[in-house]
Amino acid sequence: MIERYIYAVTQQLPKKLKDEIGIELRSLINDMIDAMDNTLSEEEKIDKVLRELGDPKELANRYKGKERYLIGPNYYDKYIFVVKIVAFAIFIGISISTGLGIIFSSSSITEMIGGYISVLFSGTIQGIAWVTGIFILLEYKDIPVETGFEHDKWEPNQLPELPDQKAVISRSESVFAIMVSTAALSFVFFLPELIGVYYEPGEAVNIISIFNIEVLSSFKLIIFLIFAINILVELIKIIKGKWTVNIAVITSVLNLISAAMFISIIYKANIWNSEVVQKLEQYTTISFERLLFITAAIIIIITISESVTALYKGIKYGGKK
Repeated sequence: MIERYIYAVTQQLPKKLKDEIGIELRSLINDMIDAMDNTLSEEEKIDKVLRELGDPKELANRYKGKERYLIGPNYYDKYIFVVKIVAFAIFIGISISTGLGIIFSSSSITEMIGGYISVLFSGTIQGIAWVTGIFILLEYKDIPVETGFEHDKWEPNQLPELPDQKAVISRSESVFAIMVSTAALSFVFFLPELIGVYYEPGEAVNIISIFNIEVLSSFKLIIFLIFAINILVELIKIIKGKWTVNIAVITSVLNLISAAMFISIIYKANIWNSEVVQKLEQYTTISFERLLFITAAIIIIITISESVTALYKGIKYGGKK
């Protein structure tokens, strides 16, 4: 019970404080137990000490030493972490897009750099605003993070179980997934003409875009939602930090929605550049329609596989909270 209480407190704290506060808190609890009436059983002493110390969230806030606004202390550190991830991913994505644009575009470098700064600024602002909105919603709805605490008076039996290591979600995998999604979204939105077939008929490198750019513009909202859902799934994983049945169900449903939307997009025949379709069917033995079918099948298999894995981990290791 003591270790569960220390875990519940330190999980609310910045990484650099966790070990130090954990040692300090463990020592404090042991001292309080030693000072108690010996007529009490060990279990009664622990229960009484934990009640005196109170709600782990409130104790963690006192250790942090200051109040934060808009995004509460339970979310603030993860909010800053996620903002850094998204800002860095946007920087990488837009920088790669602009770099390729400078190489293959006929526009002047000055114009490209000016556009890069403008797009980078607006993209970063929008990304931060989007992440902030999610965390404000979490704060407003008081959705718990890695706890099961209610608003009633805190009781020691509300302490979360120590997580099984197999239930812990890999933060690095989620970070990488967000970076890839943001980079891909940057390409589709800002330089879709660079997503195509590259060839060298002479000294210059030519590009045939795989998309019908005019038609693609009309699908940008749906495309944005697809990437937004994928990023949201990874944000949920980072925020919660471990697999539970609820997280597995939520992420699986969102992944299925994203996959269905993506498949519906690729089957829109007019979104593809007819020249690329003709070249593909001219120089390969596979039809474009068959290629789309294979792509859709791969997406379905990957999505179902990820969902089954998530549900397995949530049910076996994570419990229901």
